[in-house]
Amino acid sequence: MTEQQLTATDYHRITSYRRHQLTPHTLDWAHQPMPVKRYPDLPRVPLDRDAKLPVKDYFDLANRRQGIEPSRPDALDSQTLSAAFRLTHDLTARAMHAGTPFYYRSVASAGALYPFEMYLAVHRMQGLDPGVYHHHLFDRSLTTLRRGSLPVIPPVDRGVAATVYITGIFFRSAWKYRNRAYRYVLLDAGHLLENLRLALGALDLSFSIHLDFDDEQAATLLGLDPQREVCLACVHLHGGATGEERPGESEALKPLSAAILQASTVSGQEVAYGDILAIHRSGMGFSGHPAGTLPVKHAIGKQPSSWVDLVAPDRAGSADYVSVLRQRRSRRNFIAAPGPVEGFMAFVDLMAWGGVASSMPMTCRSAITLGFLVGAGMPVPPGFYLPDPAEKRLGRVSEGRLTESMAAACLDQMWLKHAAVHVLFMTDLAALDRNWGPRGYRYAMIEAGRLGQQAYLAATASGWGACGIGAIYDREAADLLDLSSDGALLYLVGTGPVKSR
Repeated sequence: MTEQQLTATDYHRITSYRRHQLTPHTLDWAHQPMPVKRYPDLPRVPLDRDAKLPVKDYFDLANRRQGIEPSRPDALDSQTLSAAFRLTHDLTARAMHAGTPFYYRSVASAGALYPFEMYLAVHRMQGLDPGVYHHHLFDRSLTTLRRGSLPVIPPVDRGVAATVYITGIFFRSAWKYRNRAYRYVLLDAGHLLENLRLALGALDLSFSIHLDFDDEQAATLLGLDPQREVCLACVHLHGGATGEERPGESEALKPLSAAILQASTVSGQEVAYGDILAIHRSGMGFSGHPAGTLPVKHAIGKQPSSWVDLVAPDRAGSADYVSVLRQRRSRRNFIAAPGPVEGFMAFVDLMAWGGVASSMPMTCRSAITLGFLVGAGMPVPPGFYLPDPAEKRLGRVSEGRLTESMAAACLDQMWLKHAAVHVLFMTDLAALDRNWGPRGYRYAMIEAGRLGQQAYLAATASGWGACGIGAIYDREAADLLDLSSDGALLYLVGTGPVKSR
């Protein structure tokens, strides 16, 4: 029997929410997924809990181009790595909910389900032997999964000291969101990827981001059960001479034990949703040229009729980067309050520049169209706007207070109407399929999540609240924005002033 093949368009439409057509379901609390993977009896390497964290201004860091140009090409050691992991994914607070401890984290996640995991492949690093390690968040340690020399996945023509792999565990999200969960697994991988990108930039490390790789080889390297957990992004940390670490032969990579693969099982009773497996497997190869791009504003049915210059201040203000990470929360108690011109312009400018300066592959950067719904009290009239980062301006597509209508399209979560700005992440599903096949859905959703995490952090640095929304009546929201017939709103982050505690 031939396995079902799904396109990006197929999957998105199959899992679309439609008003009056949602099927209610209850959560199986007895089989709630475990928040951390377990590897019984495997050795752990403690990370340095006292590793020095950099003193950086968030706005300076977020606006700086980062990537493959190193400031300290030989800086990678175990202490620097410890700092990078803390800055990427850390526990920031503890609370008790119904007698059970709940830990806030520096990374946004749909439903606080945190389906992502991080792994490290070490090729050459001071203080850590070559091999594959799993990052244990709660213990701040690395579990040793594999020892010895490794292939560089994906292969590149520069020296690679180590690689960080981001994976997603389907059932952690599917426990709540069922077939729609693949959307949130990808968005959450993007959230984590943005924190990793900023962390490596803050530590002046040289890195490159890759979303195209051999999926099966990556799963074998990391010891994943591909029915349950998959690799979604690879970030090479560069160092050493070009070609010093040459990729090994895939057949030389031996599978890890069944006990290690078993760790991808996070509940005693899991449900495998066929549409999730089908869309992911359909995208395990990619058609089209990986360096291809989509036309600018490809999802929008009509173009701006007027423009407003983004006169951002020379300095948006000051916000300690580490403090911003620790203070990040989902906050939705928005209030109607006037926004200062400087703060609004700086926020919009940072979001518009975020794709350009990110070092993300062009496939991702061109897969998303960024937009803003501006409510009352902001320095520009209410309406739907598109940014032009090259010309430093905002183009108004339509006017009027659309935030209340969008709140209704977001499953009637009417608190959202009070948000000053809705940051919109849109795409053209058919264009994804034409250019890259089903793998294009990964590019778009991961980039939407990455920019969504940026919106959270930028709002926090500005003294605003932020809350991400993936629960959308899909076609209703697209029609409100007058998107093309294949246009889709993938994700929305409401931001703005909130009640002070």
